[in-house]
Amino acid sequence: MKIPFISNVVKVSKRRVVQTSSLFISNAFVLSSLNFIPCGFLQCSNCALSTFACPLILVQRGAVLASMGMFGMMSDKIVASVGSALAMLVLFGAVFGTWACGWLCPFGFIQDLLAKVPVKKIRMPEWSGHLRIPLFILLVTLIPYWTRSLFFCDVCPPGAINRLWQQALGIPLFFKSPEGIMAVVSIGLLVAVIAAAIFIQRPFCSLLCPIGGLHGLFNKISGFFLNVESESCSACKQCQAACTQGINPVATPANSLCSRCLACTDSCEYINLDIKL
Repeated sequence: MKIPFISNVVKVSKRRVVQTSSLFISNAFVLSSLNFIPCGFLQCSNCALSTFACPLILVQRGAVLASMGMFGMMSDKIVASVGSALAMLVLFGAVFGTWACGWLCPFGFIQDLLAKVPVKKIRMPEWSGHLRIPLFILLVTLIPYWTRSLFFCDVCPPGAINRLWQQALGIPLFFKSPEGIMAVVSIGLLVAVIAAAIFIQRPFCSLLCPIGGLHGLFNKISGFFLNVESESCSACKQCQAACTQGINPVATPANSLCSRCLACTDSCEYINLDIKL
């Protein structure tokens, strides 16, 4: 006997294989010697299993050092790490666009699995994706510059996963320090995102993720481009019905909210992923 929810979660597809592989490779302890290399998607560097460095933590470090007037005085290694993080974000955006979010990001994968719970879904308005770039500027650069702290890391929900399994027993002690309070806030945000992900497709990605917002800017020009043969379209809107974000691929194939899950390509023969590299 098949249980619908379980069947949907474990359903094998190319995307699930790639997402699962990315999850394990990104958290392969045996490869932790590579954690000086920034990745092009959200990956918590504080996890002991982490293979790569989160680019956002490196950008924040640069902002903190700049606020202390020490950026130019630091070693070439630190300056290079900040530059490499920014370069990796731009490179992933230019090559993959949001395909990296839809197929490689471990936290996005977790939200995809939660979305399989069979309840009525709420679709986010298309304008919601425009909040992510201001959040990138505010949370990753300005607040770290003003507070001289890695603010985004303190509140990042994926980072809270690491706090939960490492520090859960010490939660009562968190309230005794500002750092502890921020840890509780991040865990609260994680719980909120997990709950929201059951009803909203990728709520963190759609509303808050700075990396997703940056990659979304490249969807119009990225090497992984969604090609729509609009002249053959019969306006049946099956592609929009298939889209987990409720986007109309015919009208806005380069929509920044699109995670390139490619569900629309399965619903219509006139929509396909065009790779131009």
